[in-house]
Amino acid sequence: MNLFLMYLPVFLLVFVRMSAFFVTAPFFSIRGVPNQFKIALAFIIAVISFQSLPIQGEIPMDLTFILYVMKEALVGVILGYICEMMFIAIQVAGGLMDMQMGLAMANVIDPKTGAYIPVTGNFKNILAVLYFFSIDGHHMLIRGVISSYQVIPVDIMWAAFGSENVMMTAVKTFQTMFTSAFMIAAPIVVALFLVDLSLGIIAKSVPQFNIFVVGLPIKLLAGFLLLIVVMPAFLLTLNGLFGNMFRALAEMMKSLGGSP
Repeated sequence: MNLFLMYLPVFLLVFVRMSAFFVTAPFFSIRGVPNQFKIALAFIIAVISFQSLPIQGEIPMDLTFILYVMKEALVGVILGYICEMMFIAIQVAGGLMDMQMGLAMANVIDPKTGAYIPVTGNFKNILAVLYFFSIDGHHMLIRGVISSYQVIPVDIMWAAFGSENVMMTAVKTFQTMFTSAFMIAAPIVVALFLVDLSLGIIAKSVPQFNIFVVGLPIKLLAGFLLLIVVMPAFLLTLNGLFGNMFRALAEMMKSLGGSP
């Protein structure tokens, strides 16, 4: 009984970090996934992780335990959101493409957040999730959060949330997110800009040509054809995007753990 009471606070902290991670991590945070499944998965992985934790001291069940819980929740949320930002880059790219294709007003409901997102962004996001599963990315995410207990032990009261390394890692991840979004959207955006330029020249040369009636179908057709053409390049970009995601996750874990 004494052994159970001694390790119960540690297990609860492990469970808090794992649950917080699943709240913001890609795919696991989808609203369509039942909360019972998330809790059960977090509990099972917490049990597995608990067996290999580097615990050096006893964690008291007093008011200071609240600080431990807050720390674990923040660590889980930050690590999950760092990974989620790479999927947000795909939605940003879809918004840029829809704006050029004339589909900016045609939004659909995102099953992950319940918000309205661009059609192309939702389509590419679904492809990215399927590709993520095909390369066992969800397994690597789980292994990553399990390894975080080695870098950020649960028996320390606070993590280096306000350190310079954490801020620089967050800024670098934001930069990577927007850079990746522009890389994904650039081929279609540039090509459709050339289509707009051509239509403008035609409208200037032939005033009788009703550019507003003909221009939108031409841009839609060109946009869909370009989506098909650049699909192999999009999959190659996803490789780099997911690689950046796992590198950002590792860097953030080291930064939160206080490693230089």
